[in-house]
Amino acid sequence: MQTREFDIKQLYLLLVKHLYLFIGIIVIVLTFTAAYLYKAQRIYRATVVMEMEPKSENILGRRVESVGASSSDYYWANKEYSATQYEIIRSRAVSAKVIESLSHENVLELFGIRPENFENPEDMKNIDTVAMLQGKIAVEPQKNSNIIWISVSDPDPEVAAFLGNSVATSYIEFNIEKRYLATRDAAKWLSEQSINLKKQLEDSEISLFNFKKENEVLASAFEQKQTMLAQTIGEISTKLTEKQIYQKGLAAKIEELSALEFADTEEFFATDLFRDKNIIQNMKLQFLQVKTKLREKVLLYGDKHPDVQTLRGDEESIRKALLEELKGIVEGYRLEGKTLGNEIQKLQAMLRESQQEALQLNKMEIDYNKLKREVETNKKLYDIVLERTKEADLHTLMRANNIRIIDRALVPKGPVSPRKNLVLLIGFIIAILSAAAAVLAVEFFDTRIRDIEELEQLVGRNILGLFPSFEIEDLKKIQEIAFEGSQHSPAVESLRTIRTNIRLAHPDVNAKTLLITSSVSQEGKTTVSSNIAVSFALAGRRTLLVDTDMRKPRVHKLFGLDNKEGISTYMLGEKPIDQLIRRNVYQGLDVLFCGPIPPNPAEMMESKRFRDMVDRLKELYDIVIFDSPPIIAVSDAAIIGTMMDGVIIVVKIRQISRDILKRAVAQLTKANTMLLGAVVNNLDLKGGGRYGSYYYYYHEKYKYYGETEEKKAS
Repeated sequence: MQTREFDIKQLYLLLVKHLYLFIGIIVIVLTFTAAYLYKAQRIYRATVVMEMEPKSENILGRRVESVGASSSDYYWANKEYSATQYEIIRSRAVSAKVIESLSHENVLELFGIRPENFENPEDMKNIDTVAMLQGKIAVEPQKNSNIIWISVSDPDPEVAAFLGNSVATSYIEFNIEKRYLATRDAAKWLSEQSINLKKQLEDSEISLFNFKKENEVLASAFEQKQTMLAQTIGEISTKLTEKQIYQKGLAAKIEELSALEFADTEEFFATDLFRDKNIIQNMKLQFLQVKTKLREKVLLYGDKHPDVQTLRGDEESIRKALLEELKGIVEGYRLEGKTLGNEIQKLQAMLRESQQEALQLNKMEIDYNKLKREVETNKKLYDIVLERTKEADLHTLMRANNIRIIDRALVPKGPVSPRKNLVLLIGFIIAILSAAAAVLAVEFFDTRIRDIEELEQLVGRNILGLFPSFEIEDLKKIQEIAFEGSQHSPAVESLRTIRTNIRLAHPDVNAKTLLITSSVSQEGKTTVSSNIAVSFALAGRRTLLVDTDMRKPRVHKLFGLDNKEGISTYMLGEKPIDQLIRRNVYQGLDVLFCGPIPPNPAEMMESKRFRDMVDRLKELYDIVIFDSPPIIAVSDAAIIGTMMDGVIIVVKIRQISRDILKRAVAQLTKANTMLLGAVVNNLDLKGGGRYGSYYYYYHEKYKYYGETEEKKAS
């Protein structure tokens, strides 16, 4: 929570710091926004409400539909149809139809084009009014309905309403014409097809008639012939089967009779083949009777008896007659079998002829049915096309349409563009964002040291104090000495705090020699060193201020004295150092000026005589403050710093870059000097804000310690 509050405070301080830039950019952006609203062209929008059904109302019934009508109730088909119609409304064809319906003299004026605006009248011919109208049209489908809004935007509200109604009317006429042309073309094509189909039907009917005539058949003759042939084939097959069965039985008899031994009377009488022959049966009976009598006579009279001999003769006669009769019967069977074979062959021939005739009849029926189907197909096609042709002709007389106007466009009362509230809101948002971006950009690209925390990080030491800017109203007094003013001014209080912090920077070390320098010139090191020296002198310390800026000395100017004698005089051995010190220059403060500027300041400061001078001054005073040149410009400060108990660097916030200060600190560190810290110079407390807070923070922090040290000193 503390981090968040700190971030908000940082942003607030950053805003206060760049307040004029922030407000200036907001004012500029809002001014441009207001100018845009003032000069922006007012656009009015007129809207026509239309109903667009996927299918037009079918006045002639379900069986009669227009050629261009969609017959699909499928959702995606209707969606694609609607999307297509939206593109047609915005198409060049509909816009061109609107332009054609307008008066040619008023078309350009309707679009705000004046002939006097053109130096060359021929240039007016190149104006594409159709494209201009296309850019004004907008189509808005209404969700879950067949309602669409056709809007036209124009600077003139009456023109917007007029063009909106014209677009709607032209779109309806375009849709009707499209359907009419489609139906007319379809009717023409159907008429041509009906003529061709009629000729095909007549040709097929003639072909069927010729087939009947050539084959002498009617439609019913095929069925009668097929029935008769079926009966004949059935009868022949039955007779043939009976004959074949009988032939097989007769052959079996002949085979069995041929196998008999007719000489064997017992075998003959045992067979049952001739039970259907009466003659054979009578002869068999006579034979048995004679044989029975013979057996009886033999038993009575013996073999030699005349009756026995007579009976034996009768037996033999009957036997021979029976055998002859049997042979005749067998021969008769053979003749019958031969005759039966001839009959079977004839029946088989008759059956084949009947079957062949049936196959020919079937083939003829197939050809007949083929011609008949062709006639029926052509007749159906002809009837369908003829009916459709009449329907198409009827639709060409109708002007059926599936689009109608629900509400015509009215003259709009107010503009739709620019939307003042929205533009002002957007302009204000852009102004805020632009101002914030500008502030952040300035901060991002500004390489100067921004705040105390950043300064502490770069120096690597605590800040010894903040020395605010001040003004001395009395021109007779020294303008750069803060003690010339109020003894309780912020600058004086800051000097007391700095003095205390210097003494507390290293409490274990008695720092008697201090070097005050800066990174570059114009950072106020001379003013700071002089005021710190005065502060120590006022605290009762024996204090000496030494001007070691041997290139651009300025301490003598600050106190309004001459620079005829000083360090350079001592280095030449003209006078001892004690005689060159100016006593009590300001309220107990002694000052040693640099004297005439020598040609080789760095070599002079590296000499043993200069070190002896520093040691002598440490013996004479409680604290000696050396004002030196900037550390980056020359090496003088680094040379002198090695002889000092401590070094203080003066920094101007928001004027010196981070890189320069880093180099200065690096040079002091490389020279093994004792860097006590930094003093922030020329701090503007009038602006308050962040730096004012820092001042009071440091002032309150070190006030107690400063008072304590002063009491000890006293």
